[in-house]
Amino acid sequence: CESDEQAIQVQGVSGNFCSPKCSGSSCPGDVPDGVTAKPQCALRSPTGDSSCALLCTPSSWRGNGANGECGTGTCQAIQGIGLCTYAAADGEAAVATKFLLPSSVPALPALKLETNPTHYGDPAGGCESDEQA
Repeated sequence: CESDEQAIQVQGVSGNFCSPKCSGSSCPGDVPDGVTAKPQCALRSPTGDSSCALLCTPSSWRGNGANGECGTGTCQAIQGIGLCTYAAADGEAAVATKFLLPSSVPALPALKLETNPTHYGDPAGGCESDEQA
């Protein structure tokens, strides 16, 4: 993590991510390559500290968000929104925190149901209308 970040693991989702503290209600805008999710002040710890997270739209077909917004991360559904997380490395320590959604963060659809956008896709994501599993 960067010097102003802490590795965070949110209760109820797998993986973790680096999270800076909120500056008022704003968050730093530098995100990893390939990420299009916008950082938002979306986490509140039990002690009241607010931290930033990358919010996404969970998808039944794409693990990294409905529009691929988490890049190489995974979009995890929790409390009506999605959080971009990354697989935790063996032995990697992270601070576990409760996820509290501030009223300023709009809820997203809990899961965007989609079918594969092309033929020959994974049947788990749904087949095209002229295909069968």
